[in-house]
Amino acid sequence: MKKILALFTVFAVLMGSVFAQTIGDNPDDPFERERFEKEKLTTQTSMMDLNDVGLSASEIDKNATVKIEYQPMHDELRIYYETLMVTFDKGEAMNAVKACLEKFVKENKYYNYRYMETDKVKSIKDDRGQRKTIYSSHIKLIR
Repeated sequence: MKKILALFTVFAVLMGSVFAQTIGDNPDDPFERERFEKEKLTTQTSMMDLNDVGLSASEIDKNATVKIEYQPMHDELRIYYETLMVTFDKGEAMNAVKACLEKFVKENKYYNYRYMETDKVKSIKDDRGQRKTIYSSHIKLIR
């Protein structure tokens, strides 16, 4: 029994090393490995234009901005919808975040997602003294 277990272990290690995936074009290049590790660990931040996500003109707040933070290593996404406090509408914010999320999922070839926690609404005062409201979502993407 011990011999069979030992042979199976050797076979599994051998197959794992033979069919191991490479990091890039040249796995022996230390610079490519370093670049891959750095890209994998960094958070990518981008701004999304609400006119390009498929919402009608009546559903878009002219003062709103959407910021997306994407962590490729964990397949996590944080979306921040920010607008003036007087023009904030939670329904509009939810629709805009959902439209941006669906566009991001389609562009980056994910097929599903789930919310990691409930959405948060937070009011702040910016450097010019204007009151703003930030609606944020924390999402796990699934390939």
